[in-house]
Amino acid sequence: MNKIAQFLHDGGPRLSSDITALLRQEGKSPEAARQIVSRLPKDVRVLHGLPFPKRARFLYLDSQFATEHYWDALTTAIDKSNPAYSAAIAGVRSRGRCVPFKDFDIVAGSPVKQKGQLSAITVLERLCSVGLLSRSEIDGVNECVLLGREPADVALLARMRARLLTENVLLDAIRTWAGKMNLASPGATRIRDDIPAPQFATCRFDLCGPCYLRSVARFSGEKKLMPGFLVADVIVGAELDKPAVSAFLRKCTLLGHLRKASPFVPMLIADGFTAEALRASRSSGVITTTPETLFGQDVARALGDLLQTLSNAAAHAAANPQRIEELFRRLSGIEGSAGNLRGALFELIVGHMVRSIEGGSIDIGALVRSPKTGQRAEIDVRLVKERELAIYECKGYQPTSLVAAEEVEDWLTKRIPAIDSAHRAEERFSDSTFLYEFWTCGTFGPDALRLLENARAATKKYRIEWKDGTGVMEYAKNVKAPGIRKILNDHYFKHPLADVPQLVPPVVDELPRSA
Repeated sequence: MNKIAQFLHDGGPRLSSDITALLRQEGKSPEAARQIVSRLPKDVRVLHGLPFPKRARFLYLDSQFATEHYWDALTTAIDKSNPAYSAAIAGVRSRGRCVPFKDFDIVAGSPVKQKGQLSAITVLERLCSVGLLSRSEIDGVNECVLLGREPADVALLARMRARLLTENVLLDAIRTWAGKMNLASPGATRIRDDIPAPQFATCRFDLCGPCYLRSVARFSGEKKLMPGFLVADVIVGAELDKPAVSAFLRKCTLLGHLRKASPFVPMLIADGFTAEALRASRSSGVITTTPETLFGQDVARALGDLLQTLSNAAAHAAANPQRIEELFRRLSGIEGSAGNLRGALFELIVGHMVRSIEGGSIDIGALVRSPKTGQRAEIDVRLVKERELAIYECKGYQPTSLVAAEEVEDWLTKRIPAIDSAHRAEERFSDSTFLYEFWTCGTFGPDALRLLENARAATKKYRIEWKDGTGVMEYAKNVKAPGIRKILNDHYFKHPLADVPQLVPPVVDELPRSA
């Protein structure tokens, strides 16, 4: 066996620079070692698409490709030699192995665009080309980035949706808190999902806002006060180790090298940190804290309960509707939580009602794929009874909201056909009748209503029904547990979820261009 092949056979896949070092340990001169490595035998393969520093190449044998040993060795090589790729992988892993594509700029630890640095999209393309990351279109979330090539399953998707909503509630709380502490101007502070996205200089964050504290604000040449910035990322549901904080620390380091960038205050919020992660973050000048430290034990526990409830929505909807009311009560003091919670928890309310009244079993957030088109679709609530299947589209809008015709048309022409095709391909539903219902706490616009009526009259393959806010409340009268009706009255029909506290007046209306 060739010497290089022998090294790979005995020690596993590795970088060519490691092979060169082994040859030198055996007495070969630097030039002789380089010559040997440059003439690879036929059974040794080179990984293409992922450049390594100093022209190093990742080498492996045919028999090792795509094995667990192969992926471990490739990840180790990346961690050792390329912080851009390493930070991106760690960022996705720390968030449960699946993130929306639109958030990858935040997660990756690389700039959107910065001279001399790999952009986040370049990092993504290269990691996808070698199978360490992948991209997948997922109904209800749009395109996502996943760790490895395995498709997202129902549990993974449920955890991601639960994490994103919980983090959005937390970000709303941090924005309000930062305004009250005068750390950032609340009227100009942006959080994830805002348009435009929160960005400071070349990097994107979960939160970004101008800060006029004396320590970071500066006067320009025209004696105009220019703010510094508060930037923050949040990760819930995990204790962060040193690799998990590397993406955020890398963004801070890259921004620190920009001579014209404004001063900034970096903050990283998570459920916890290992001692090593804490040392690395604080030695880099980063504020590390937890929801409990910022908002107290009750809010922190409520956020944890929200994450757990949404991750196992069907079980909690079926068994414990009181938990929904408790979540509303405990999180109602957070400004902005109304919109975040109302939609997600409406699915649990509908799930509890239809199971309680109709019987059968429910699923929430089930993911299906049409065998005809390959289209994937997420189901809000599915009720399965003997020879009967009901699928519910749930929109927990405010009572004054109108469901537009475009939304109904998309449901009728895209979502229902994909969901219907997926279920008819399953043998257990071969003798079932199919019902599709659209539920909203608001009302349907005239054009939307016409679409629904025409579709109901023209469709023979399955039934189409709908309920507006009045219909939902009438249906709720049949539920034995009065708590469900109270939740609907208190948090969907009678008044908004949270009283909005008076905030500190914003210092500026928008982020300065220097951001």
